[in-house]
Amino acid sequence: RLETGAMPSAKSVLPARIRYDGPYSMDLGNPAQFSMCLLQYAMLWEVPRFLSGWFFRKRWGGRGGKANEEFTSCAPSYVMSFVHAIVVGSLGIWVLSGLWDCPLHDKFFINDATPPQTLKIVDVIERTNWVFFGYMIDDLAHVLARYPKLGKMDMVAHHLVFIVCSILAGYAQIFVFPFSWLLIGELSTPLLTVKWFLRQSGLGQSKRPIEWARKLGFKGKALESTYEAASAIEYKVSETFVAVFFVVRVCAYGAGLTHLMRHLIMGDLANVPPWPRYTVLGIILAGAALNGHWFRIMITKALGLGGGSKRKGGKAEANSGGDAMYTFSAARPENNGKAD
Repeated sequence: RLETGAMPSAKSVLPARIRYDGPYSMDLGNPAQFSMCLLQYAMLWEVPRFLSGWFFRKRWGGRGGKANEEFTSCAPSYVMSFVHAIVVGSLGIWVLSGLWDCPLHDKFFINDATPPQTLKIVDVIERTNWVFFGYMIDDLAHVLARYPKLGKMDMVAHHLVFIVCSILAGYAQIFVFPFSWLLIGELSTPLLTVKWFLRQSGLGQSKRPIEWARKLGFKGKALESTYEAASAIEYKVSETFVAVFFVVRVCAYGAGLTHLMRHLIMGDLANVPPWPRYTVLGIILAGAALNGHWFRIMITKALGLGGGSKRKGGKAEANSGGDAMYTFSAARPENNGKAD
C-alpha cells in the first residue's frame, strides 16, 4: 500500500516522496507491532548465541582458570559477530549491485516514480534492516553485560549510533543506497573473530597452532611453541584485516559519503524531511570519524608509533582479557615468521 507523503514545492522538479508500506516496513506509529518485530529479530541472534554458548561450555567449560572462563563466556559473541557480518555484508553487496543503475532519486528515498522492481529491492533492504537492528540490540546487551571484555566505549558508541540510524532511516525510508555501503563495511569484522580465536588458542596447550603455522609456511621461532605459532598467524591476519578495513571502511565508506554529500549539496534530497535527513547524516559522519579513529590506532600500532614495548598486544595483553576490537595487536614475529 502506498500513501502520499510530503509533496514537492511548486518550484521543485524532484519526484514526490511517498510512504511505502511493504511486508517489512518499520512503523513507529504501531508500538506493539514494532516491539514484536524487534523481539523476533533479536531472538534470531540470541537463540543461536545461546546454543553456541552451550556448545562452548560443554566442550571447554569446567577446566578452571580465568582465561578459560573468559573464553567460554565471550566466544559465542564472536561467533555471532562473524555470522552477522557475513550475512549483512553479503546482502549489502547485493543491494549495491541492484541499485547501482537505478534512477538517482530512488537511491535516496521512495518516490511516486519508483518502479516495482526497485520496490522488491526495498523489501529486501527493510528486512535486512530488521536483521541488522535486532543484532545490534542483542549484541549491545552482551557488550554491556561483559564490559569491557567484548569492547569498550567506542564499541558502545558504534552500536548506539547505528541503532538510532537504523530506526530513523528505516521509519522514514530514506538513504536507501547508502544503506548498502554501510553494510559492506561489516565485511571487515570476520577477521576480528579469527584474530580473537587465534589469540585464545595461543594461551592453551594444544599443538594445533603449530601445525597450522607449519602448513602456512612459517618456520623458525614461529614453530617453537603454541603461543609463538598463534601469534605469528595472528600477525598475518592483522595485516589482512587492516587492508580489508581500509577498503570497506575507509575507501568504500568514504566514496559513498562523498556521493551522498554531493547530491545533498545539489538539492537532490530536498524532499526528505530535514530532521531525519540531517540526523542520519550526522550519524553517518560520526561513523566516518569513528572509522578514522580506529584506522589511526591500527596504523599507529602497525608502525610501532604507539609507545611502549613492541610486543604490546602479546601474551600479557591477552591474559588480561583486554582485546581491543579494532587494533593491530599481534606482536610481529621475528624474520616475519620465516627462516633465513
